Amino acid sequence: MNITVAAAYHLGSLATIGWVLTFILRSDSGKPLVATAFNIGTTSVLDAKVLTLRNSLAGAKERGYTKIEVEGDSKLVIDGINGTSDPPWRLLRLFHDIRKLSYSFEAISFKRVFREANFVANSLANLGHKVESHSIWEDNVPPEAALALVFNNVNFGCPRGTSIL
Repeated sequence: MNITVAAAYHLGSLATIGWVLTFILRSDSGKPLVATAFNIGTTSVLDAKVLTLRNSLAGAKERGYTKIEVEGDSKLVIDGINGTSDPPWRLLRLFHDIRKLSYSFEAISFKRVFREANFVANSLANLGHKVESHSIWEDNVPPEAALALVFNNVNFGCPRGTSIL
């Protein structure tokens, strides 16, 4: 089971300003099990990244998944969870929530991926700016994210700076 998380900020009209938190849960074969996009309004970059990670773990736990690999593009967040650096003091509560949720799983790992490799979650984040509050897709991704999913499942890798949008 794989969870990929992303948070994206959009500065547009008053209706679309703010952060969108996204995650996609995929089976070991890459099939999407659930994808989400939540508009949360304005907050800090780090708050958005940590909230996304916490929400993804809560979603996996609710669905009964027991063995997961979490991928995210925030080095600070992943290092803080893995214990290779201290999390910012003002986010200690959220980091504590993530660690507590982590104990719910038989096996869990946290891995940093470059933003460019986060195609599916980033495409969901871009789409999330068009929804009013939140969207959940079960067993698929929306058509706007389908190309990103195909590209990701081919798994040939790509050089940094690659974009499919």
